[in-house]
Amino acid sequence: MLRYPKLNNNFLNYFFIVIGILTIFYQINFEDLWLDEMQSFWIADPELSLSETLQRHKNYDYHNPVIFNLTLKYFLDIFSYNPEIARYLPLIYGSLFLIIIGPITRQVKKDNTFLFTTFLACLSIYIIKYSQEVRPYSLLLITSALNIYFFLKVIDKKKENKKNIFFFIFFSIINYSVNPFSLIILFSQIFFITYKYFFFNDRYIQLYIFALLISISYLLLNYSYISYQISFDNYMLSSDIINVIDGLYFPRFFGSKIMGYFYLLLLLFLIIKCRKKIFLENNNYLFFLTIIFFSYLIPLIYGILSTPVLHDRYIIFILIPILILISCLLNELKNQRLKQILFSLLILLTIGNHLIEIFDRPKTKPEFNYVLNQIKKKDYNNIFLYNPRGTSIFIMNYLKNIQPNIEKELNFYDFKNLKENINSFWVLCYMPEVYFKCKVKTKDNFKIIEKKKTRLVHAYLVKKY
Repeated sequence: MLRYPKLNNNFLNYFFIVIGILTIFYQINFEDLWLDEMQSFWIADPELSLSETLQRHKNYDYHNPVIFNLTLKYFLDIFSYNPEIARYLPLIYGSLFLIIIGPITRQVKKDNTFLFTTFLACLSIYIIKYSQEVRPYSLLLITSALNIYFFLKVIDKKKENKKNIFFFIFFSIINYSVNPFSLIILFSQIFFITYKYFFFNDRYIQLYIFALLISISYLLLNYSYISYQISFDNYMLSSDIINVIDGLYFPRFFGSKIMGYFYLLLLLFLIIKCRKKIFLENNNYLFFLTIIFFSYLIPLIYGILSTPVLHDRYIIFILIPILILISCLLNELKNQRLKQILFSLLILLTIGNHLIEIFDRPKTKPEFNYVLNQIKKKDYNNIFLYNPRGTSIFIMNYLKNIQPNIEKELNFYDFKNLKENINSFWVLCYMPEVYFKCKVKTKDNFKIIEKKKTRLVHAYLVKKY
C-alpha cells in the first residue's frame, strides 16, 4: 500500500477537493461561450413559460435530453439571466463529482487509495474544462458517479438496504435521462452481475428486476426522445474514428498526447499486470474495466449499423473507471520500488500538466467580449451580425446579455434587417458559422475602413462614402 504523509486522511481529501473546486472557479469565465452554450443559454431564458422552453429545446437542441436546459432555466431564474452566472451551474455539478469520486473508490478498495483518486480527479484538466461549460456533460459526470456509487452499495450485501436501492434506481433513471450514452453503465452492470453469478456464484436476482424496472421507467419517460433519435440517418457528428484510433481519446481526456499516452500505457500495463486479480478474484475491478470496454464498443457498433455517434465528451463518465482503476491497481503492485516510481511519475506529470494547462491556457472559444470592448472604444455603435446559417438568434441573445448595460452602449441588428438610413456600422462574423469566410456583400457606396480580428470572431467597420 502506498504510504501517504502522516496527516488525517479526511483532511487530505478535503484539501484536494478544495484545490479542485478553486481550480474550476479560477478563470471560470476565462473564455466566452461556444455556439452550443449560447444555444442552451437562449433555451433556458427564465422569462419563457415552461411550454415555450420545451418547444425551443425540441426545435433547436433535439439531440440532447431536456433535463440540463430545464435545470439551467430554474438556476438562472434564481440568480439572474447572465451568461457568466450560467457557468456556475456546471461548476456545482463538477464540484459534487470531486466530492463523490473518493467514496466510490472506497467501495472498491477499503484503504486510503481514495485519496489518490481524488487527487487525480481534482487535477484533471478535462473535468475542470467541462465543469466550466454550459452544457450537460458535468451533469452527466455527477449523475453517472452517483449511479455507480449506489450500485456498488447495492451489490455489497453487507450494506444492502432499502435506501441504497431507492437511490440506485432514482439516480440510474436520472443518469440515463441526462444522456443516452450512460446506458453503457447499465449494460456494464448487467454484464458484471452475470459474470459474478457464473464465476463466483453471487446471486443478484433483485438487480435484474431493478434493471428491468429502470429500463421500463426510462423508456416511458424518454420514449418520444428515443424514437426521434433513432430516426436519424446521420447524427450531428461525423465519424470520429481518427480520434478513437489516436489513443482512444486519452490525449483529449488528459490534456496532451504525452499525458494521454502515458495514462493509456499505464492503464494497459496495470491491467495486464493485475489480470488475475481483475478476472479471477471476486472484487469490483472487472465492473470498471467493463465500462471502459463498452464505452467504445457499443457506440462503434451502433456507428457501423446505423450512424457514427461516438465523441469523447459523450462518454465523459469513462474517467470514473480510468482514474479508479489506475489508483487501485497501482496499489495492488507487489514490487514496492516499481510502485513508488510509477506513483511519483504520475504525480509529477499530472501536477506539471495541470499547471501548464491552467497558467498557460490558450483561448480556444470565440472572443466576443474582446471584440465588443474594442468596438465600444470607437464612435460607431451599430452592430450587424452576419450569419447566413440562421444561428444568429442564439448569438444575438448572447451578445445582448454578455455585459451589463451593453444594449445602452451598442445597437444590435440582424444583417438581413440592414436599414437604409444607417451610414456606418460594424459587421460581426462568428467565423465557424460562416465557414471562416466573412464575405459580406455591401452596396457600391459602402466600403470597409477598419477591421478587428480574433481567431474566431471578425468585425469590419463599414461606412457609406
